[in-house]
Amino acid sequence: MDLIHSDKMNRVIIIKCPNYDKLYLTKNIERALSYFGGIESLVKKGEKILLKPNLLVKDSARSGITTHPFVVKSVADIVIAAGGLSAVGDSPAFGSVHQVAAACGLLLLLKKDNIPVVSFRANRSFNDKIRITDTVRDFDKIINIPKFKAHSQMLFSGAVKNLFGLVSGKVKAWKHFKAHASHEKFSLMLLAIYEQVRPCFTIVDAIDIMEKKGPRGGPVRRAGLLFAGINCLSIDRVICDVFNINPARVPLLKTARKYGINGCRLRDIQIEGDDVSDVRSEKYLFPEKLNDISFSFPRVIKSVIRHLKTKYVN
Repeated sequence: MDLIHSDKMNRVIIIKCPNYDKLYLTKNIERALSYFGGIESLVKKGEKILLKPNLLVKDSARSGITTHPFVVKSVADIVIAAGGLSAVGDSPAFGSVHQVAAACGLLLLLKKDNIPVVSFRANRSFNDKIRITDTVRDFDKIINIPKFKAHSQMLFSGAVKNLFGLVSGKVKAWKHFKAHASHEKFSLMLLAIYEQVRPCFTIVDAIDIMEKKGPRGGPVRRAGLLFAGINCLSIDRVICDVFNINPARVPLLKTARKYGINGCRLRDIQIEGDDVSDVRSEKYLFPEKLNDISFSFPRVIKSVIRHLKTKYVN
């Protein structure tokens, strides 16, 4: 691990960003990066950087399902300005990454500057612990760009959960099936992915957030925030603090704390950036009861069929 990472590992930056204006976004993301020495401290010239947004399904940017395209493009531009080589990739639940990127408006933005969108290759074993896409081997580093939103099974989707998209194809549905109704078992799998890939930086799009239910279909509300840092668990813990979420109800954080994984205790986190007391005073709505994490075998088969139809027929 780089020294610059070790002394700032549990630092989380909160930035107020009232809208998706491109110039304002870039300024605020650069400001967040400045707390870590700027993009130059994270990305070296010539390095290949995989940008990992949330590109779940085909829908517009207004739906709150996907990371907003302007956030992704701003990060890509910042990386390129530092001499890095940006590429965007994800493994959607339904359809291809190009279809989802086109639907939310991201593909057009990237094409203008010849920034590639990569389809993830098949999964392979890493350290005999996890199986994720072999495509990660093509890149020097990963920048994680999640969409903060409610999640009916994990309470919310944030920094750690977004990395589940590194599992290629419908193997994700099989991972749900293998969890056998255990939120802890599923969380341990997500934490293993995080421990393996360790993004060099994470910037969370919480400007518009999805409430009540998710990861799709919930109402969208303007929160006007960006969260940034290196330790994804610390970011998720700070998100709980800002949105008045009991971390004991969040399977990922509960499991991480049980197994003594660094970054999930608020007292160990250095929080900097903007005063968000006005956000903390608001009431935000998240699932009152978590759904079963497992998928039945018929649901897995149905999901595979829908994915193939979306990808090759629609």
